[in-house]
Amino acid sequence: MKYCKKCGVLYTTDVCPKCGVIKPEASEPPDSAPPKTVRRQWIALVVAIPAAILLITGVLKLLQLLKQ
Repeated sequence: MKYCKKCGVLYTTDVCPKCGVIKPEASEPPDSAPPKTVRRQWIALVVAIPAAILLITGVLKLLQLLKQ
């Protein structure tokens, strides 16, 4: 559904039924981040996910040792 920015009506046709002539604005694609930022975020994910898994398994093994 589209939303008229002038009168606030939700509609499904090409033209707002209340205003009659206002067409929805074309949405602009989001700006892409600089390549350095994207690369840094991917490296952080590649390091953080295995680190979190190792941390969880380490805590579980420690709990098992403490139970014995």
